[in-house]
Formats: sequence, C-alpha cells, structure tokens
Amino acid sequence: MSSCLFCRITQKKETSSIVYEDELCMAIMDIFPLGEGHVLVLPKQHGVLINELEPPIQEHLFSVGTRIVEAQRKAGFGIKGTNFLLNDGKAANQTVPHIHLHLIPRKRGDFVTAIPKLALHVTGLFGLSTKRAKLDLQAKAIRQHL
Repeated sequence: MSSCLFCRITQKKETSSIVYEDELCMAIMDIFPLGEGHVLVLPKQHGVLINELEPPIQEHLFSVGTRIVEAQRKAGFGIKGTNFLLNDGKAANQTVPHIHLHLIPRKRGDFVTAIPKLALHVTGLFGLSTKRAKLDLQAKAIRQHL
C-alpha cells in the first residue's frame, strides 16, 4: 500500500534503522522511542489489525520479537524488563494504520520520564525524533546479538 508509511519502510522506500529483516517482517528502531533501544517489528504484509494477518505471520512477529528482546538485553537495553506492546486498532491508540509490535526496553524507575513521551504518542504528536546516527548505533548493537 503506497500511502502506508510502514509499507514504504519495509519496501525500503523510506529510511530506517534496521535491526532485523527476513521475508515476512522487518524490525526497525522507533524514531520516537518510549525508551532507549525501542524497536518496532513490522510485517511486510499490510494489515491494520492483527487478525488481518495469517496465524503463521502473527506467530512469526512474536517469535522475532522474543529473539530481539534477548538481543536488546545482551546489548544493555531492557535488562530489568520489556514491554511487548501491540496497539490493535485506532481505539487502542494505534497511530500508524499498519499492525506493528513495539519492544520497549524498561529501566527501574523510568515510568516518570516515560509519561510525557507516552502522552505525546497517544495524542499522535510524538515530539522530537531521535537522530538517525543514534538509532543506527542502537540498531547495530542489538543486531550484533541476534
């Protein structure tokens, strides 16, 4: 779908910091992260809701997500915990209409600093983007542990 940002990213028509890629999905650094090392897992097949994807693709997204979380921890992100987040539809605060899995590394006590970022995400404003060079370094650090 040419108007979909995430379809354009998976087709490499938009720049992204790639952590992982295979024939079914791509994992990239979130340009508006809720925490350092925040990764998005995107199916290459367009779908707005999770049930629009075949069950094997759904399972694959979570399998890849689990592998990436392990790599994030080895790279020093999310050692204390991780949020697996899937906003399934607009009513669930899905801001990009293409299903995607967030892997958000957490640190002890980071909730206070995450509140303003989360508020911006929910409103769709997002705030300032993270510089590509920083995202590329994080992607490389995670990729080295996959």
